[in-house]
Amino acid sequence: MKLIFIIILFFFPNLIFANELENSEVEVINLHESKSLDQMVLENLNNDNNFNEVVENTTADEVDEEVTTSEVEVEQIKIINNNFIFKKHIKDLNNYFDNLQNISSKSLQKEIIEVLENLQLDLEIEQDREILFLVVNYFKSIGQINKSFELIEKYELNNDKNFNFYTSVKLNYFLSTFQLNEACSFREELNSNIVLDYFFLEKLDIFCSILNDNESEAKLLNSILVESENNLDNYYQQLFSLITNSEDQLIVDYEVKNLAINKELIFLYSAMTRIAELPFSHEFYELDKKNLSIPIILNQASPIDLRIKAANDSFLENLITVDSLAALYMSADFNSEQFNNSKNTLDSFTNNKELSMAFLFQLVNIQIFPNDRLNALVQFWDFAKQNNLEEIAYKLSNNMLASIEATTENIIFGPKIASAYIFNNNFEKALSWIELYENAKEVDAKSIYTRVLLDLYSTNNLDSFINSLNLTLENYIDDQNNENEELFFVLKDVMNLDIKANININLDKIFDERLMPSIFLYNEIKNSIVNNNDDKFLIYSIISLNNKNWDDIHPEHLKLILRGYQTYNDGVLFRNLILEIFKNYKFII
Repeated sequence: MKLIFIIILFFFPNLIFANELENSEVEVINLHESKSLDQMVLENLNNDNNFNEVVENTTADEVDEEVTTSEVEVEQIKIINNNFIFKKHIKDLNNYFDNLQNISSKSLQKEIIEVLENLQLDLEIEQDREILFLVVNYFKSIGQINKSFELIEKYELNNDKNFNFYTSVKLNYFLSTFQLNEACSFREELNSNIVLDYFFLEKLDIFCSILNDNESEAKLLNSILVESENNLDNYYQQLFSLITNSEDQLIVDYEVKNLAINKELIFLYSAMTRIAELPFSHEFYELDKKNLSIPIILNQASPIDLRIKAANDSFLENLITVDSLAALYMSADFNSEQFNNSKNTLDSFTNNKELSMAFLFQLVNIQIFPNDRLNALVQFWDFAKQNNLEEIAYKLSNNMLASIEATTENIIFGPKIASAYIFNNNFEKALSWIELYENAKEVDAKSIYTRVLLDLYSTNNLDSFINSLNLTLENYIDDQNNENEELFFVLKDVMNLDIKANININLDKIFDERLMPSIFLYNEIKNSIVNNNDDKFLIYSIISLNNKNWDDIHPEHLKLILRGYQTYNDGVLFRNLILEIFKNYKFII
């Protein structure tokens, strides 16, 4: 066992946090004694607050550059203040935000978030105050309550008509990230006249009394709450009973999963659930997957597969780091018998890809001999690819790649090792493994495909990317079936590619079931491209894509969108969108 532990520490020194996680007491509310998973996660949520540190470290030699940058920033502010958003009526903006709720593209979701959080608002202007409310609410609705919190903290909102709403967001953020001291302190600072729906503040007062070891006060306040609440919140009452070990429990059944849940109070429930050392259910997670992912990750009582599922989702949304993810993977409990019979163990995890991923990850880390480790690593990658989790697997294995030696036995895995390097942005190493493989095995479909990945992921310049894409598709398209023929035709038309892609009439398919945007929306998108109106194009294009995957989009609609993003912000998003489309069409992983 000592040898296994040494191996784990060698490859993942940061994973000592996993031991801290499993051995920590849930009752400990202050997170100041040592770095825990809570802190790792919270630090990542707040990692946007480093701007001041950068500025403070500016040297005298950089003054001229700083002045130039400032001028650019001023110009950007002017542009932002002339933004399309500021020109629209609040009613229209309400409709816009309602139609931006389900963006499948991560690149476009990230872009709209950045645009909205960088709006320069003057709260002396009524319209700007309304815009702030809409943006904060939008961030919360799409699972970015941390962004809502950050935006609220930028402004003085004590006299705002929506102050109650902002108060609830701040409290919910503290509760969701288990910053309970902050939640209770903020509650104490609030004006006594503030009232929130569903007796939120009253319930929080009771919870804070429990945290402060004032159980008698908590029970008194709760008895008042029971008399005051017309529709008794049984879910809350059961959690209260379990935390206080009340003899006069209102509900005999300790199972909370069958009780009605008030979705507006899920963050309070989540904090109470962790204090009560109760598990979250998969059903609870589904209520608000993005906003509840962090509470579930941090709840040790919850099933480890649910926590890993939430962690996978959070990682792909850039809410947690790979170190936090790895720590959670390593905290899953497997015994020596399971490792000694890995095939039977994996068979027992049928339909549980989260447990399988954690098991395979740990299986890699306990291997002593390099060849055994590489074989386990390849098995991990293959399983992840089958379950659309290859990005996670490659990122988790980054620290292991350097230990793989280019031996005669290992060369056969060259394309797979190269792919792992590609997804970790080490393109030089990726190329060397492709070349080693081709020198030993000759060029084949595996190496060609890996070169496709390398060409697509290693090129950032737009013109270079299009040239690379042209060469890539020209050499690779013949190996593709007709499923992607339509896509290649669209790309050829948009980028003037020199590839063989023609659409021949097929009378078996006269009508296309995929819906086009309305002619009004289509024309607005088209006109915004012609007039180089980036902010207008961004909003309308994303609205037209709402609730759609890339392969759900009509080809003519896709042409219009791609032409627009070729010029939008100098084509900064175009490459990533093409990669997303290729993944969606299963052209690449």
